[in-house]
Amino acid sequence: MDSTIIICPQCQTKNRIPVEKDGNATCGRCHQPLPAVSTDHSQTQTDERLTLRCGQCHAKNRVPAAKLHAGAKCGRCGAPLQHQDILSGHPVMVTDANFAQTVLQSPLPVLLYAWAPWCSVCGSTGPVVEQLAAETKGKVRIAKVNIDANPTIANQYNILSVPSFFIFDAGQMKDHLVGGIPKYDLMMKMAAYL
Repeated sequence: MDSTIIICPQCQTKNRIPVEKDGNATCGRCHQPLPAVSTDHSQTQTDERLTLRCGQCHAKNRVPAAKLHAGAKCGRCGAPLQHQDILSGHPVMVTDANFAQTVLQSPLPVLLYAWAPWCSVCGSTGPVVEQLAAETKGKVRIAKVNIDANPTIANQYNILSVPSFFIFDAGQMKDHLVGGIPKYDLMMKMAAYL
């Protein structure tokens, strides 16, 4: 009898469910309905591995995508690995308050897009950033910062013109690009950090 493993979204318990009950099963621990998972999708999700960097010791860890929500930890120091929003496919909004956690302690290399509401070029660059976030989910964290609303970041990195792009990896700024950069060029710059 074929079965599949489904992780309960409520209590994170692993449940072995017969294929014929897929979509009609409940968690054995908290009795909440389990999401339906087709056999092909579960196999693909199980095989996919992500490379996440530890926010504490900056070691790279290969983690199966299916085990992200089961409490992935760093293999070197044992610290929990951040995994919020890395598979969302949308840019993460960065503020002065969450900059250290979102960018400097990111489990993925970060492409930070600095913009301002008054910038006319930013209006055409914004959709490119959205596309990049969708295409690179799980590999690169795409982040956006409004420099008018977050002057501490703007002063710290001396952002004098927008749009500007910053590449961060392992808590350090690796590159700074100024102007409306084409998507292909941004991906070529990021390739060195994947």
